[in-house]
Amino acid sequence: MIRSALDQYLAEDRVSVTVIHAEAKQRNGDRYRTPGYFLRLYRQRAGLTQTALADRTGIRQHHLSEMENNKRVLGKSNAKKLAKALAFDYRKLL
Repeated sequence: MIRSALDQYLAEDRVSVTVIHAEAKQRNGDRYRTPGYFLRLYRQRAGLTQTALADRTGIRQHHLSEMENNKRVLGKSNAKKLAKALAFDYRKLL
């Protein structure tokens, strides 16, 4: 899902991957490419709020916020719930 969106973006705008990663790293700082970063990315790509994702997974919204900000460890069980709700491989969050 993300790869195809990125490929489409690159094809249209002819922007190098290096530039995209540098911009993402600058915008996200220390969170870049962490489990919380990927959780937020997949949630936003799915067009869901934290509240909507909480309803789908049974994980409290407050806990989702902490996970996205890398203040709470996701754990394998939660990673599987989140991945199922957002349709991606749970190992991306571990």
